Amino acid sequence: MTTATKTKILLVDDDQKVLREIRSHLERLGYEVTSAEDGSSALRLAQSMSPDLVVLDINFPESVSTSRLAVDGIEVLRRLRESGSVPVLMLSATNIAAVKVMALSIGADDYVSKPFDIQELGARIEAILRRTGQETAGERVLSFRRLRLDPGERRVWKDGVPVELTSIEFDILYALARRPEHVFTREKLIEYAWKDNSFCVPKAVDVHVGHVRKKLEDDPARPAFIVTVRGTGYRFEDPVG
Repeated sequence: MTTATKTKILLVDDDQKVLREIRSHLERLGYEVTSAEDGSSALRLAQSMSPDLVVLDINFPESVSTSRLAVDGIEVLRRLRESGSVPVLMLSATNIAAVKVMALSIGADDYVSKPFDIQELGARIEAILRRTGQETAGERVLSFRRLRLDPGERRVWKDGVPVELTSIEFDILYALARRPEHVFTREKLIEYAWKDNSFCVPKAVDVHVGHVRKKLEDDPARPAFIVTVRGTGYRFEDPVG
């Protein structure tokens, strides 16, 4: 790390061996790592330490019905998304597509299946942090009649009012807005928003577009900014009013 302040990562997993392995590797890379072994502790730490990124095991407890305090990784992700837009990388021992779609649709920035290569995990984390913390060369502030998008700050304003988007949501919106009226396929939006992550599926794009519409559109059922092109994908429009 070249900055004086270390990037803070919250690591959540109930497997102590996994915690030690990941923590040791991330600390060697220069990150400040805080760990938790359950969902409730993770939520408390996320509130108190304001991490720059969360590495979160899905970790479905076997006896959720018998413990009101049990909070699995999906529930932690939901609550993190309700309270903010901190980047989240999910870990899971399952490689089932439906589970990936669920995590991504809620707002996960990436998904890594166990067992994983520790070097790859570090690379995925670095990619997320680059995407969420730095402006990519050639990107510019986009100003429209009602919207303004700043890729440097990764912020969006509608009618002068800030709108909080997750990293994935911002990348999808920015990709569309850079070329108004151009039709983007779901596969092309995956390239822009998830970069080289081949695990993503087109359905996840639809879910995230739905989230952006709820936050941006006057009437999400009749979108004016992100228009569906039936059978192809989406295009961005700059409506008059």
